[in-house]
Amino acid sequence: MRIQHALLCLLVPACTQDDSDHKINLPPNGGVRLPAQGSVPGAAFSFGSGTFQFTGPTTPGNANVVSAPVVDEQSGPSSYGTGNYNITLAPTSYASALSSLAMLTEDPDGNPYLVFGGYREYTAGTDDVLDQVVVFVKQSDFAVGATVALDGVDRVALFGTGLATSEEPDIMGAAVSGTVTFTAGSLTLGDTITASVQGDFGEIDDGPGPGTGGSISAGNYTLAIQGPGEVYCDGSLVGQEAAFASVTAASLSLTGGAVAVATPSAAVVEVAGAPIAAAFGASPFALDAMDTLFAGFTNQTGAGPAGTSLVGKYFVVDADSATPSLIYGGAGAGYETADGSGTCTVAFGATLSI
Repeated sequence: MRIQHALLCLLVPACTQDDSDHKINLPPNGGVRLPAQGSVPGAAFSFGSGTFQFTGPTTPGNANVVSAPVVDEQSGPSSYGTGNYNITLAPTSYASALSSLAMLTEDPDGNPYLVFGGYREYTAGTDDVLDQVVVFVKQSDFAVGATVALDGVDRVALFGTGLATSEEPDIMGAAVSGTVTFTAGSLTLGDTITASVQGDFGEIDDGPGPGTGGSISAGNYTLAIQGPGEVYCDGSLVGQEAAFASVTAASLSLTGGAVAVATPSAAVVEVAGAPIAAAFGASPFALDAMDTLFAGFTNQTGAGPAGTSLVGKYFVVDADSATPSLIYGGAGAGYETADGSGTCTVAFGATLSI
């Protein structure tokens, strides 16, 4: 798939929406911000172990346990601690109190882990529903007052929700970035711990991910633009990246909302909707095939930072990582000096999700 360097776009005829020269240098990977991945070490209550793939955007969330009793994996607690959670798996928010515990366990290789979290069982309509929060860290990470970073490998936070009668959660989420903080307690069996987690949670599964040869599916999606912008400058503008910090998604009229995706041919993807019309002045907006990306460009004018002029905007989607319910993409704008000796591109991530 990958565009290895922004200048490569100048050499590829398919970089243009039509036969005109759009003058925009696409950033690496076309500005597509591919999803993070992670893994679960060892058993995690009903979650199981293995790798996972994010299937949608992430949203900040948090949870904590208070006086969660420490048990080994062969025994349960005689009583539970307390806690709460506030986690969003877009577009649904889950928030309430928890019954909490902590568990000392090992992965298949004998590496010791601390697992803490809790559950909430409640009735929704006629269904009994179970929410669970589970956080994995290494036992060696624990110290009162310590903060450790989630890494998606040995330290990961999980959330699941579904029918209480199901063998596993119907919907699962995770956070692989964020922090875990230990406030009180010890890891002695029978003692308790108080701890919290803050992270960016998103829905997950073990389905297709980056580089798995997906395709763009026609349908109705929700477009989300992801910042902050990333700036790529070359030529005489190298080192001027900070000057473009004032260019925001809002200033480029790049906003989220409902869009429709059509695939009139193998070489063209069309995206339509109010956010597309506002940003690119056309709806539908045609994106032409460019390796495994589909890209569309506008030619525009206007004043830019550092003595540059706006030359246009772009929108790309990535077929290689797409699933039937999620498309990763990017959007942004290109700027150029009057003599053409320097260019800068301001890039934002984008997702189209069902």
